[in-house]
Amino acid sequence: MDIFISRGERDPEIRIRFPAEPDSVWPMLAELDEHCASNDPVRIVGAFYPIPNLTQYISGADMEQEADIRKLNALAGLVDTMGAEERRIFSGALDAESVNGLDDVLGIASSLDRYEFIEGLTSDKDLGGWLVEHGKAEVDFPKEVWPYLDYAGIGAAYYASHGGAYTPIGYVKRREAAQTQKETDRPAFALTLASPAGAVLLDLPASDDALEQAKRMLRLEDLDSATIQGVEIGYPWAHLLPTDAVTVEDANVLAECVQGLAKEELRVFGAVLEVEEPRSFHEAGTIAMDLTDYELTTSSEREYAIAALGYAGAGDEVVEMLDGFTDFEALGRSEMEADGVRETSFGSVRRLSAPWPCQEPEMGQTMG
Repeated sequence: MDIFISRGERDPEIRIRFPAEPDSVWPMLAELDEHCASNDPVRIVGAFYPIPNLTQYISGADMEQEADIRKLNALAGLVDTMGAEERRIFSGALDAESVNGLDDVLGIASSLDRYEFIEGLTSDKDLGGWLVEHGKAEVDFPKEVWPYLDYAGIGAAYYASHGGAYTPIGYVKRREAAQTQKETDRPAFALTLASPAGAVLLDLPASDDALEQAKRMLRLEDLDSATIQGVEIGYPWAHLLPTDAVTVEDANVLAECVQGLAKEELRVFGAVLEVEEPRSFHEAGTIAMDLTDYELTTSSEREYAIAALGYAGAGDEVVEMLDGFTDFEALGRSEMEADGVRETSFGSVRRLSAPWPCQEPEMGQTMG
């Protein structure tokens, strides 16, 4: 995903390709300063991707903060794995929801199964006609009266109570609570393996039969001797995995672990990867197998302080008595440091068995 940044309206723009490490962004900001006459804050002025309204929802990102850069990395990972229909749903969902920053954008992008897209419905009249035809209007109208119905009114009433957004090619809205969506049958991982005999795309996790078939196609006794020409990973934290030293066995174990994770656990895994920075798929697999040792926490210092008081035995009445006389933010900050809480693009996370050491501020983390 390419993002264009600038300062003033008449200043030049610089393109940054995401995912991007923060250390590679700081020189671009310095270069931007050399060519800009304005002292306005750096802002996102464009995003090169076939999601037409994405720019307006990420334009408030602070490009001089490492946290926002990492969130843009996570968003790029999500966007790059979207198919055409998922992009349409994402675009409509952005317009349908109340979006107040990158966290909301990431939340929508990572939960597209909560939304449905109905192609061809671009107005209240279209929606009303579709509701009547499919028996989803509040009243079951006999076909004899269909030609006389106020379809625009029926559609407007449904839209007012269900929300959603019209796009140039269809209607996007949240799914009903009773609705379920069949999950896309997409492999957790895919490796492109090659040998002098040819190449094969191996979906992971792979069964023993699939591994044997790959060996036969490549005419190899052992897949460890195959050349890995490509690694495809369909998760937003893919860029956090080292792909320069991958083995089929380690990738298969990791893919099997990831396949069994629930959505919240996948977020935890992404957060831990960002903190631990594993040097191999084997290390990443160890993290996935020991994921119960980590948990996401609130990023609010006040909420963290109140939760800590609760763990210490203080009830609601005690907290209410302290409110107004206690600096909850300072208390929460102290507790978060003691618990080794780390802020990531997937949320705040901590390790339960042995808290991470207090993180020292990095030089260049904040530009200004």
